[in-house]
Amino acid sequence: MSRERRRVVGWGGSLLIGGVCASVMQPGQGFAQASAVTGAGPGIQPPRFSEQTAGRVILPSDEPAAAGHAASASRSPGPPGVGTVSDERDEWRHRRVRGVAANRYRLINDQDTVVLGVDVAASASALIARLRAPLRGRLMRWRWRAEGFPPLAAVGQRERDDFAARVYLMFDLPDDRLSLADRVVLGGASLLQGERVPAATLVYLLHAGPADERLVPSPFTDRVVMRVARAQAVAGQWYEEERDWQHDFQRAFGSRYPGPTPTPVAVAVGSDGDQTGAVFSARFGDLVFS
Repeated sequence: MSRERRRVVGWGGSLLIGGVCASVMQPGQGFAQASAVTGAGPGIQPPRFSEQTAGRVILPSDEPAAAGHAASASRSPGPPGVGTVSDERDEWRHRRVRGVAANRYRLINDQDTVVLGVDVAASASALIARLRAPLRGRLMRWRWRAEGFPPLAAVGQRERDDFAARVYLMFDLPDDRLSLADRVVLGGASLLQGERVPAATLVYLLHAGPADERLVPSPFTDRVVMRVARAQAVAGQWYEEERDWQHDFQRAFGSRYPGPTPTPVAVAVGSDGDQTGAVFSARFGDLVFS
């Protein structure tokens, strides 16, 4: 399979996101069921990196440690549900892209706070956390930092679709809000992945390029819409972000999916350099909804 074809069914498209999300859904439970869970409890907020232990390496969920090989797990321990024999579904899980080398994710100390570090070497993968209960606020806050940037990155260009850091919000919709074409496409993708895939995904980008207020469809699928949340970013500097995800969903998908804004069913963080062969690192602080 060519690199471009891998990307069509991989990082930039909802098939990747379906594959990623499949790891955090209960067996036999699709996104529609998950989004209907109500009440307080785990899953309302993504797990906080700052509450984890520094030094842990988060392995892809299909690595030996995730399959229960204790020796590998002892060398590269991860928080419950991420690269360990534990299957705590409310934790971050590392999902690779089929046919592409995975990033290296680890928990590190940064000014006395534990954050997520990611090392990219012509690679791409993501960490994902399921949100099992409806959010009570419309704001998402986080901070991020890049130690370098893919030098050829460009928004909306397939062959240059590499970014130092991304934050994903994934949404499901009931079938009666989907067009026949969407139901057919999503149904086929769900059969391929073995789980229902999200109908819509917002992606926020950390970018060294110029400011860009546009909402740009992914060059791989129009069910993923990207926005530069921070432009003209400088290497080595932390940036704090706040986004009204309900407003952004309506701007990106309101005309396609009229009606109330659905609650996100999962959030993911990631970096990628596989399209351009870029080598760099990035960091993520806690993601908090309010």
